[in-house]
Amino acid sequence: MTDNPMTDNPMTDNPAGARPPEPSTRRRSRRQETRLWHLPVTRVERVTPNLARITVRDESLAVLAGAGTDQNVMLYLYPEGTELPEPLTLDGARGLWSQVRPLTRTYTIRRHDPETNEVDFDFVLHGDIGPASAWASRVAVGDMMIFVGPSPAYQPDPDADWYLLAGDETALPAIANIMAAVRAPVVAFVEVAGPEEEQDLPGVTWLHRDAPAGESTVLVDAIRAAELPPGTPEVWLAGERSAMVDVRAHLLEDRGFPRKQVRPTTYWRLGESGN
Repeated sequence: MTDNPMTDNPMTDNPAGARPPEPSTRRRSRRQETRLWHLPVTRVERVTPNLARITVRDESLAVLAGAGTDQNVMLYLYPEGTELPEPLTLDGARGLWSQVRPLTRTYTIRRHDPETNEVDFDFVLHGDIGPASAWASRVAVGDMMIFVGPSPAYQPDPDADWYLLAGDETALPAIANIMAAVRAPVVAFVEVAGPEEEQDLPGVTWLHRDAPAGESTVLVDAIRAAELPPGTPEVWLAGERSAMVDVRAHLLEDRGFPRKQVRPTTYWRLGESGN
């Protein structure tokens, strides 16, 4: 998941697309043409007990120029039984808004393979609390996935001496992509429910919650206690809003990091219906 710089969201109830605690200048890749994809699911994998990886594959994805890092799309979730025109296009979907509007949720592209025309999305599962989680918990190979995008992608500062990446499991797709994209040293902290939710990402410091999601302070506590490298950093943060506010405040006020180098993004808010 990530913040949503796209402008075609027909609804506003999207905590995953909320803005950062304070605006910041973000380097972004050039915007691609925004279009709608209506594609069959070709693979469903349970990466951890609470994380599903859903893959779509289609020749039409050849025009999707994957930019890595936090590039995202807007998932469209229509009520069950909705009759959609075929082929479904962005103009066609917009033409239905007077009759039915989809719920929308923003998801980061976890992997884009231009050779096989595959795209992976990772979904954090938490039962039926959110519509995307409910859909991902039940989706099967052959079911259709509808998404619109892609967004421009965050471009890491090539002049940074090192990178600090931090967030919870919702930020893992972007964190993994950023780690693969940069060449300078990376310090990464990721908060998850427990050891069973860790993934095979060398270099990540895994933090296990000592309270429910959104109420734990393990992320900011770990960063406060960390001995961080010297030099000019770039910081990319994403997760629950209050945690992002706390980490950002510590880095700016206690560590004296340059304001323009700290980039927090709210993916979700405690107490609000999310994904």
